[in-house]
Amino acid sequence: MQKFLRDPGGLGRGYPVIGATSVQFTHADPVYIDSSGFLALATAGGLILGYYCGAGETMSATNQTVEKECPDYVYAKDVEMVFGADQDATQTDIGAYCDFGTVTTGAFELNLAASTSAGLFVLGFDPDGEADNDAVVVMAAELQILGYAQV
Repeated sequence: MQKFLRDPGGLGRGYPVIGATSVQFTHADPVYIDSSGFLALATAGGLILGYYCGAGETMSATNQTVEKECPDYVYAKDVEMVFGADQDATQTDIGAYCDFGTVTTGAFELNLAASTSAGLFVLGFDPDGEADNDAVVVMAAELQILGYAQV
């Protein structure tokens, strides 16, 4: 269910960063730069740099040292995304913060039930008007590029 909803700034691609070894990237996956300086999938409760915007690819087992492929991504600032959630969203979820509960490529899922930090800000739900209340619209609230301590 994960997809881009709106990129009002039309920010274009992020600066090239070598993909972490053996990581699979799927369209709209949240990404960050890991402690070794490589692009990897975002973690539950972690900071977000951006979102993978390619069609999908898997880094080789020697990508960090040999191929040095740099996956395409856009910075997360001002980008609205849609992700599935662990439960139906309600009006009281709007304006709340949440994290990812599932961090699997192509199947990231929000944890609306319990959040330990504030990685994402909930803007709304059911963006396509299909009575799909577990399709939740979010924006990254804790951007890796800002360099502040997480809440």
